[in-house]
Amino acid sequence: MKYISKLFLMLIVIVSVSSCQDDDAEFGAVIAPSNLTLTASIQGQSAAEPNGDGTGIVIFNAASDNALNYTYDFGDGRQGSTFDGEIEHRFVELGTNTYSVTVTATGTGGAATTQTILIDVLSTFDDSEAKDFLTGGSSKTWYWSVAENAHWGVGPTNLIGGQSPEAYYTPAFFGVSPFGRYCVDLTECFYEDEMIFTKTGNDVTFELKNFGSTYFHNTYLSQFGGPSANNPNNSDECLPFTAPAPGLVTFTPTLDTDVPETESRKTSIILGNDNFLSWYVGSSEYEILEITANRVVFRTVQANDPALAWYHVLTTEVPVNPNPNCI
Repeated sequence: MKYISKLFLMLIVIVSVSSCQDDDAEFGAVIAPSNLTLTASIQGQSAAEPNGDGTGIVIFNAASDNALNYTYDFGDGRQGSTFDGEIEHRFVELGTNTYSVTVTATGTGGAATTQTILIDVLSTFDDSEAKDFLTGGSSKTWYWSVAENAHWGVGPTNLIGGQSPEAYYTPAFFGVSPFGRYCVDLTECFYEDEMIFTKTGNDVTFELKNFGSTYFHNTYLSQFGGPSANNPNNSDECLPFTAPAPGLVTFTPTLDTDVPETESRKTSIILGNDNFLSWYVGSSEYEILEITANRVVFRTVQANDPALAWYHVLTTEVPVNPNPNCI
């Protein structure tokens, strides 16, 4: 009997080991990428301008054996990732600065290999006035300009159906009426948001305070746990959401836009850490159309539908609900 018991235990051990080996076989070998190389091409680089033409744009190319993806740390507080190893980045610190750029190539099982290079890049673009308007020189909080007509709305990025040229830079499709997102169950979080720009030295950071929920375009609801049970029509709605951590703001010249120069400042901002200005349409880049010390108009293109441009009119005045009893 003891012999049979021992034989039974041995069989269990053999089956267990065999099972683990099968699992390992299914997972595959853990292989770290090898022969990793990293090169950089600075826009406008020449013998006369060895650090570039001042745009600060650099195209990086990484290559290796057995890599599944590449993650970049650009040495300026910003990161990026790509599957094929090529990525474009704009350095924005004024003057010629040295950056330590590291790429991490990741293989199967998370095995990783890194490579670092030093690069000197010239950046001459700055919009100090816009920075001061947004931050007041230190820190400033912005809100939806709820009393204005079309303080939030959408228009085309292509002129279709015989629309006037103004459709490029106005919410020609739809503009919400004054206080138009108050007293609506699915949108009750919208006007609570605080958008804070803070300046330290010449750097600006952005923080979104959404108090636990964000208003999402309906095409993004499924990515963030929606639609909710009280939204059978899959309309835009507020969903529980933890706002991204504060991130650096990149100020860039606006290049890829159909908005005429007379209707735009031709400065855009890119919010770090995948931040966004309250309304979620998958974008972190915003063109500044108008800006003063207490009012700003932004335009952003919807990430999953580049035919749509969204408009945000913000103010430094705290929103006041004209009918507080309705919520």
